[in-house]
Amino acid sequence: MTRAGLCRLLRAALAAVLLGALLGLLGGCALLDYLPRSSPGRPADQVRRERTRTGTAAQPRPQAAARPVGDAQPQAQPQVIVEPQPQVVARPLDEEGDADFRPRRSHEALALAHALQPSSQSLASFADLAEPLRHSLGFLAKKQPDAPALVQPGGSLTWGQLATTAQELYDLLPGLEADPGLLAQRFVWYELSSSPLVTGYYSPELEARLTRQPGFETPLYGLPGDLRKATPQEQQQGRPKVYRASGGAILPYYDRQAIDVEGVLQGQGLEIAWVQSPMDAFVLQTEGAGTLLLPGGERRSVQFRSGNGHEFQGLGQLLLANGALPRERLSRQSIRAWCQENSARAQEIMAQNRSYVFFELRSGPNLGAMEKPLTALVSLATDPSLLPLGAVAVLDLGLPGQNGGSPVGFHGLVLAQDTGSDIRGHRLDLYLGGGERAERLEAGLRSSAGLHLLVSKNALRSKSYSRGQ
Repeated sequence: MTRAGLCRLLRAALAAVLLGALLGLLGGCALLDYLPRSSPGRPADQVRRERTRTGTAAQPRPQAAARPVGDAQPQAQPQVIVEPQPQVVARPLDEEGDADFRPRRSHEALALAHALQPSSQSLASFADLAEPLRHSLGFLAKKQPDAPALVQPGGSLTWGQLATTAQELYDLLPGLEADPGLLAQRFVWYELSSSPLVTGYYSPELEARLTRQPGFETPLYGLPGDLRKATPQEQQQGRPKVYRASGGAILPYYDRQAIDVEGVLQGQGLEIAWVQSPMDAFVLQTEGAGTLLLPGGERRSVQFRSGNGHEFQGLGQLLLANGALPRERLSRQSIRAWCQENSARAQEIMAQNRSYVFFELRSGPNLGAMEKPLTALVSLATDPSLLPLGAVAVLDLGLPGQNGGSPVGFHGLVLAQDTGSDIRGHRLDLYLGGGERAERLEAGLRSSAGLHLLVSKNALRSKSYSRGQ
C-alpha cells in the first residue's frame, strides 16, 4: 500500500472512532435524563434542635463539593425534551465516585409502591398525609426555587423540584388508595446506597407546675439573657459556637455542672416551669421538646430554644461508664428506677453531660424545624445534606413489638420535617408522637432500614433542572 493510501485509511479509522464516541455520549445523556445534576451550593438550613440518643451516633459524611462553574457563559442551546423511559437502568449519579442515591428500575418501583401500608403508620389511608404535606409545602414555598436543596457527588436537586414533588404527591393522594402504582408511574425512586440507622424520638408527657411547689422543685430554664451565638466566621476564628462575655473575655457558656449543681442561673427569673425530678428534666432535654401536664387538665408544650454549645452524652452511656448499671440493665425503666433510688449520685452523673437545653413555654403543639407540628410515624428528622427538609421518602423497617415480641413491619411514605444535632450522615430519627406507646417504641427502636427518595419525573424535566456543567 502506498503512503498516501495508508494516510487515508488512518484518517477514516480516526473519524469512525470519534463518531462512535459522540454517539455514546448522546446515548449516555438520554439514559441519565432523570438523574439530578450538579449546581453550586448546599442547603443553608441550620440545626435547630439538640436531640441525642444513648447509642453512638453515625459519623458525619464529608460534604460533597459542588462542581465549579466557569466564568464564560455557554451559548444558548435548543431545549430537548426527552420522554420518560419505561425502564431506567440503576447506576450511580456520577462515575467519579460513590453516590448516595441510585434510581430503581420501573418494575422494582412498582412492586415497592404496592407494598406500602398506611396502616403500619397508624394512618387510616393515604389521605391522612394531606395535612403534613401542607406543612412541607408551606415551608418549601418560602425557598428560592432554583437554589440547590441537595448536593450529591454527581448532581443536585433544587428546592423547586422538591416543591413540585410534594405538590404532585398531595394532588395524587385521593387516587392512591385505588392505585398505589401511580407512585411508580409519576416518581423516580432513588434508593439510598447503604442502609441508614433509624432511631425514634417522641414528646414526653410529664407532670409539672408553673411555680415551684413541694414535689416539683426541678426547674426548666428559659433562654438566659447573657447567652450569645457565634457566627460561622467567628467560629472559624476560634470563638465558641455558644458563649458569654465576662470581664472582656469570651468564655464557653455555663455547663450542666454549673447550672444544675452550682446554681449559677438561680434568682434570675429564668424558670419557666418545674418538674418532679432531675431525671424528668434530663428526658425533656434529650428529646428537645415535650408536653407538661398541669393541674385541672391543662397542657402546655415546652419547645427547644437553644443549647449551651457543649457536646451531649447520653445518660445510659454515663451510667455504664461510671459503673452504676451494667449494659444489660440499660433499659428506660431500670435507668429511671436507679436514679430514683440514688438521687444524689444520679445528679452527679448527669452533670457529666455538659450539654444543656433552654426551653420556651408554648400553648400549642410541639413544632419541628419547619416551625410546623410534627406527625407521628410520618415526620422524619434527617441530616439536610443527605435528605433536605421538605423531601418525600419511603421508609421500610421493623418497629419494636410489644413485650419484646417480633418486630412489626413499617412500610410507609415519610416526610423530612425536622433536624437534630445528633442526626448526621446515614442516620434518621422517626417522630413517634406522645404517650406511653411512643415512649415504648422510642426505647426499643434502633434498626437499619431501607430508604427511597421520591422525586417527581415532571420536576426532573422542569426548567429548574439543569445538566451538569
